[in-house]
Amino acid sequence: MRKPVVTLLLACVTAAPGGAQSAVAAWTLRNQRPIVEEFASLLAIPNVARNDADMRRNAEWLAASFRKRGFTVETQAVTSGAPVILATLEAQPSSGVLTLYIHYDGQPVDSSEWTRCGPFAPCVWSPAGTTAPGAFPEMFDPDARIYARSASDDKAPIMALLAAVDALKATGQRPTWSLRVVLDGQEEAGSANFRRFVASDGAKLTADLVITLDGPRHPGGRPTMYYGVRGSAGVTVTVFSSRNDLHSGNYGNWAPDASIRLGRLLASMKDDEGRVLIDGFYDDVTPLTPTERRALAAAPDVEAVLAREFGVARPERPTERLEVKLNEPTLNVLQMESGGGFSAPGRTAIPATATARIAMRLVHGLDPQKMNERVIAHVRKQGYFVVVNRAPTEEERLAHPLLARVDARGGNRAVRVSMDEPLAQAVARALTRGPVTPVQLPTLGGSMPFGEFSEGLKLPTVGVSLVNHDNNQHGPDENLRLRNLWEGIDLLASILTMPRPGTSQDAAKPKD
Repeated sequence: MRKPVVTLLLACVTAAPGGAQSAVAAWTLRNQRPIVEEFASLLAIPNVARNDADMRRNAEWLAASFRKRGFTVETQAVTSGAPVILATLEAQPSSGVLTLYIHYDGQPVDSSEWTRCGPFAPCVWSPAGTTAPGAFPEMFDPDARIYARSASDDKAPIMALLAAVDALKATGQRPTWSLRVVLDGQEEAGSANFRRFVASDGAKLTADLVITLDGPRHPGGRPTMYYGVRGSAGVTVTVFSSRNDLHSGNYGNWAPDASIRLGRLLASMKDDEGRVLIDGFYDDVTPLTPTERRALAAAPDVEAVLAREFGVARPERPTERLEVKLNEPTLNVLQMESGGGFSAPGRTAIPATATARIAMRLVHGLDPQKMNERVIAHVRKQGYFVVVNRAPTEEERLAHPLLARVDARGGNRAVRVSMDEPLAQAVARALTRGPVTPVQLPTLGGSMPFGEFSEGLKLPTVGVSLVNHDNNQHGPDENLRLRNLWEGIDLLASILTMPRPGTSQDAAKPKD
């Protein structure tokens, strides 16, 4: 089902709306090796957000690379954490201003889990073998993948943008929009410095349209736009059975098992189909508009493809498509621990405690604190005496057979904007190749500071996704399919030169 869509996209992506081969795509084809070499040099710089020294090295690389392309670069002065970088390029004459948001930090890594190459030792893998920088070929198998932390999330859009500017210049073109490129070095750790930058210098980001460049494409392979992002909330739940671990031979059949208690508690939160059973969990969700429902119905149906790719025999709520469920809140157990975990030496003791980290992805209309309170109320409903954000006292341990500690984490609200914004639809036209139109999603699966623009600065905002959906982001062996990089360069060049709606250039543009 997916193959014809992807094949059609690949056939059309190098074609301009008028049918001729895109000059940018032709330039990219001739310059694959230097593009990947430069990309690999960026990926080789470790970028875990909490390592300030490494993040400053990333910032220096980025500032130099944008200056090389003629941008004026401003680096935020910070005492700790990764700085925000603002790169500005003025167009003369200008169709208006676009602000592009990208983040340059990545998730923590465990090098022992990586199988292709090290997380900061990028390599390109294809069925023909693995190559490293210095041995890259002039041209690559388009389905080859480059492996490294942030290869997809989120350094890929940075490289695609830099190369798009290079391609336009090399082909006698230029961006027709003035650009404000804002690079966030803490998106994976809360974006504290970015939020400070917005509070103090938000006027510098003022634009006719903000485009956030993050997230994976729809699994159908088509270019993808999104009009909102999820929020987050979560709690950590610990259940208690005894003061300390007890010998399983001496006290088995007597001491309650905290692991089994926790398992039962967690199982009470979802039914067998995956529907969350916590009272009020779905009550405040903002319904989708008719426009949003039509956009979801127009997206390719990839349920069977996803099941095969990820080895899932039966997804949760299998009669509903993923695109629809992205607009509902989720509840998942991301980590569990009892008895020291499997990494600890084996022991025959009944664990005294068991802990689970529960995470919720929220959608428009939901309040993070209220959602955490609903989880706490559910734990109480199962018969537990609950202490919040503190350890239980000795008296509480002896008085309550079912005892749980819940630590509530902070969160953030989901945001969603209208699909009817004229400039957003201009982006959709720029991403169109022949009969292949972009998938338009009301809500992206992940979270980012989308709302800082759409709600904080009151700017029209839309998101564009460039990377492959099966990229292992946040996990080991994160990767970018090189075909997505080549297409991303071409698609961003189209956005940078798109006509402004209602102008003579827009009227003269060939219709697909």
